[in-house]
Amino acid sequence: MNRHNGVVIYRGYLLMTIQLDNFEQQIDPAILKRGYEYFKKGYITDVDDLGDGDYEATVEGSETYTVRLHVDGNEVTDYECDCPYDWGAVCKHVVAVLFYLRKDLLESDGLSQKEKRSKPKKESEATQFEKLLKLLSHDELRTFLREVCAGDKSLRRLFIAKYVSYLYPESKGLYDTQVQKLVDTYMDRYGFIGYYEASKLGKSIYEMIGQAKQSAETGKKQKALYMVEAIIEGMIEAIENADDSNGKIGGCLNSAFGVLSQLAESGLDEPLHDEMFDWLLHHHEAKTMKGWNWHTDLMEIAINMVRTKEEKERIRTDLEQIKPNGKDWDWDYRLAQKLRLRLIEKTEDESAAIRFMETNLDNSDFRKELIEKAMREEDFAKAERLANEGVEKDGEKSLGLVEDWRYYLLQVYQATHDTERVISLARHFFVDGSDRHQPRKYYYDLLQSLIPQLQWRKYVDNLIAAISGKSCWEVDYDRVAEIYVWEEQFDKLFELLRKYPDFYRVEEAEKYLAANYAEELAGMYRDLIVDYLPNHVGRNHYEMVCKYLRRIIKLGCKPLAMELAGQLKTQYRNRRALLQELAQI
Repeated sequence: MNRHNGVVIYRGYLLMTIQLDNFEQQIDPAILKRGYEYFKKGYITDVDDLGDGDYEATVEGSETYTVRLHVDGNEVTDYECDCPYDWGAVCKHVVAVLFYLRKDLLESDGLSQKEKRSKPKKESEATQFEKLLKLLSHDELRTFLREVCAGDKSLRRLFIAKYVSYLYPESKGLYDTQVQKLVDTYMDRYGFIGYYEASKLGKSIYEMIGQAKQSAETGKKQKALYMVEAIIEGMIEAIENADDSNGKIGGCLNSAFGVLSQLAESGLDEPLHDEMFDWLLHHHEAKTMKGWNWHTDLMEIAINMVRTKEEKERIRTDLEQIKPNGKDWDWDYRLAQKLRLRLIEKTEDESAAIRFMETNLDNSDFRKELIEKAMREEDFAKAERLANEGVEKDGEKSLGLVEDWRYYLLQVYQATHDTERVISLARHFFVDGSDRHQPRKYYYDLLQSLIPQLQWRKYVDNLIAAISGKSCWEVDYDRVAEIYVWEEQFDKLFELLRKYPDFYRVEEAEKYLAANYAEELAGMYRDLIVDYLPNHVGRNHYEMVCKYLRRIIKLGCKPLAMELAGQLKTQYRNRRALLQELAQI
């Protein structure tokens, strides 16, 4: 479970607050049904009140899982289950416990004060635990811990990992050992870390990262560096042999790199600076993180740390080892070029960075950056030249890039008031382009603002002809229909719809056509339903059919809807689910 700006994310989903007295309205019906079955079958074998609104429950089934929840009045604000379900934040085990808690808590609320006083309140496990910690002597606690750890290898490893720093002097090796002990604790005998174990490993490593961050903030930078280096090395190895679909191990790596960045920006003394810089470059050169974004993070942090010519030269040499592979798209080489540019920006002046980009215009990001710079400086001739060169260079190899260069040209011609070229490009984007840079309405409005009013109607007809002529199979209905809507030519929209009807198109056209063509639209729905049902079986299809029967009624054609419903009941009398849906109309 992670928090981002106060929003709780669990299993990649937004964690909603659940109303205990009305959670059926918030949870997926299928999950709700399964959870209720678990509750009714008595699969909840143990529920512990941990105090302060926290509950922990054991749910049996094909496997045994633990559910933890926090209840605040009528609201369940936090909840998690250690099962592998990842199709949503709420699983059937959580739902089963919700049913149990609602019954238990609401029944308790319904008792009279006298009944509540007569009903002994069981102390929560958390309360009992705290009391026992105070009552037991140190010797008794040591004896208990020794006995438990002797019989539980995983607990023994976890204990050593947690407190190994008390045994040895501060060193990188100390934290290597701590991380490895944690990994060993959660790794099975085949060397794999399962879904649930990865989550627990991540939780333990997050605690170490928190300690490292605190150390960095309090001036203990050597300790912080030792810790994050050990964490990164250990987690990179662990993630290769783990089910990290919940993102816990990857999240640990992101956080550890965040501490590294924090250290790099904190003004390290020279020995610590050199140690960290060497560690970053060693792992980049050894490619220990190749294939992950963290490989790039190593170099980005190192570039930010550069202080000397020798450090700059070492990075430049490393990056120059990455050669182009001769393919149209070479991700590694493009990334190396960007990092080289970042190094130049860090260590040289702006003119050197511009010369580097101009020498490497095969990198489309550099071309874009130079075009945008030229436009900011109102050097439109340079921007036009760079964009036209891009169109010529990329040609058929990358239509997406060609469209980018054309959009830059459109902006250049707008800025230089070259109306003829603006019209040509706006027409291209409207007829042949996508919504990648602007919605189609933007180009349509642009054309309308530039074409003389007396010529506009003929121009629109030409646009429609151009769109319609793009395919020999079927007109581009959506583009033609939206023109008719924008021009308020609803009679033409109706004729187009009659030629190319489907459920969605008729429904979308209702808002424009219902006033004058209600009966015709209802007839289209009827014909579509009649054609649809023979080849579609299942409740979801029947629900959709009934939805459009209701739309027929909404159009003021109830007799037609009822007549059709009657025909369907007779024709499909063996489809029980359809009959049930029709009965609700």
